[in-house]
Amino acid sequence: MTKFTAFVIIVALRIIYHPVHSKTEIAPFASPAPSPVPSAIGTPAKLLDIYGSFYNNKIYLCWTVGENETADQFEVEKSMDGKTFKMAALVFGTDKPDTDNYQFYEKAGNQKVLYRIRLINKDRKTEYSPVVEINPFT
Repeated sequence: MTKFTAFVIIVALRIIYHPVHSKTEIAPFASPAPSPVPSAIGTPAKLLDIYGSFYNNKIYLCWTVGENETADQFEVEKSMDGKTFKMAALVFGTDKPDTDNYQFYEKAGNQKVLYRIRLINKDRKTEYSPVVEINPFT
């Protein structure tokens, strides 16, 4: 994969999987602000709730984050067997203070799928959500 192809994929993912309820506008192709020094970050973000649903042949995954301003990004991970998880999407944090809600969706397949969220804080510490199982045929 060339650097240009990787860049295009990252920009596309940023546009497609932008968090819902975001009021923050970011100029296209703007450089991200430098990460704060870890001691200046404060309380790390926490995943408060996560749930998934199946509707209209799509799988929806929604989650709520507390201390949202310290969240950097979220990796949506997907598994078919519950053991091996692979990244399905990258969702960037909004910097909105306190709590914020995020959403991911994709076309449903014909089997159950397990999802989890890997929260990456601005100080690079990570936290995993509980696993959410979605079975389109139940």
